[in-house]
Amino acid sequence: MAIDPKHVANAAQARALYLDNLKPDEASADWTYAKFLARKIVINSLRASNRLRDIEGALMKSGGHTLVYRQMLAPPMSQDQFKLVCKAWNKGSENGDRPLKGAAAVAVSQAIIKRFDRGLIALARGDRRNIASLLRVTATLMAVQKVATSRRSRLAFEQEYAVVQMLESDGWTKLPSKLIDTRAAVPPKSFMRKTRFATATTAPQEVDIACGLHKSYLLAMECKVTNDETNSVKRINDVQKKASAWKSHWGSFVMTAALLQGVVAAKDVQRLDDAGVHVFWSHKLHEFRAWLASQMA
Repeated sequence: MAIDPKHVANAAQARALYLDNLKPDEASADWTYAKFLARKIVINSLRASNRLRDIEGALMKSGGHTLVYRQMLAPPMSQDQFKLVCKAWNKGSENGDRPLKGAAAVAVSQAIIKRFDRGLIALARGDRRNIASLLRVTATLMAVQKVATSRRSRLAFEQEYAVVQMLESDGWTKLPSKLIDTRAAVPPKSFMRKTRFATATTAPQEVDIACGLHKSYLLAMECKVTNDETNSVKRINDVQKKASAWKSHWGSFVMTAALLQGVVAAKDVQRLDDAGVHVFWSHKLHEFRAWLASQMA
């Protein structure tokens, strides 16, 4: 697959800017925030289980608590590892925060209890100093896994905010988000943030920014920040999946675009290009502005 040299150049520039954003102060802020979020999650799971005395009861309230309990095992386990030792468990219950019921709640709680780190159990049932130690240990373990996600979330918020600011400064009207099931739902020079496009064969697909263009055309823009080239594959696949669903339902009246930032492999950018997705970069937002203007002419 031939790769357009401009994709190679832009990917290299985006990577350099991402690395620049990992300076000590920014990295420290991301780490502190990740630990703060992890600590809150651990506290909720301790309370739900009466300090690890009732794992089954906690899971019947929310399967999301396995995120914490997996980190308290000896040794901690990933989702895929835990699935191997507990076939009754479905990672969707954790990812979707869905309560476990009946036999599944029993089986999962038993698997967790058998593998608990006994030292952590002792801390959970001790005094405030013990609890503080437990929070510090477990929250740090979780934060190691979550810091990349929290960094991406921060950058993604900044990325979308920059687009919204640009649109509003150019006279675009922000509309309340709703299901877009007709072309008239987004009038020309209007936009919605975090809204959904109807599709023919799948559930409505959420889009980061939806813009109303000239002659009832619509733009569905996905804003993607990636931490590494492996992560970028998943993000690019997500854009392609949505673009295919929108094209199937709307034909040429919906154009798909991707605003990229971070570490992205040039070959993955080329995949978007080959699929007919318009590619833009956060470090060259002026190019997206000029393209939008050309669509409104």
